Amino acid sequence: MLEPRAVDEYITAYCLKCKSNLSHTVVERDGDTAYLVACNACGNKHPYKLRLTPPKPRVARAKKGTTPSLPVGARWEARIAAAQGTELVYTMGAVYRIGDIVLHEQFGKGVVLKLATNKCHVLFQDKERAMASANVS
Repeated sequence: MLEPRAVDEYITAYCLKCKSNLSHTVVERDGDTAYLVACNACGNKHPYKLRLTPPKPRVARAKKGTTPSLPVGARWEARIAAAQGTELVYTMGAVYRIGDIVLHEQFGKGVVLKLATNKCHVLFQDKERAMASANVS
């Protein structure tokens, strides 16, 4: 139970506008525990409310049906170990198949994951890239 406060006395209260516990001034008093207070920071007048603990932070939830994906480096290592395709030097005019290992002069070794018209998606050690190719879907 709160001790009675006089008008113009300072009290710590939860400001509804600032969203934190701040110093307030009692503006009106109705009985022993009901006060109308004014925030000393923003000037907002509101009924007295004490919140000892801050509100819980919002946490994003995982989408349904999705699994947390592995880091790119771990995915690359697993795909390279499981790849059974041929090892090819990358050229834009070549035709690739899923599972082929591609040797790129700038990005290094990668594995073909997906095929599309005139391109293929290759997983390299740092990230997945769409690369030009002569593939026809």
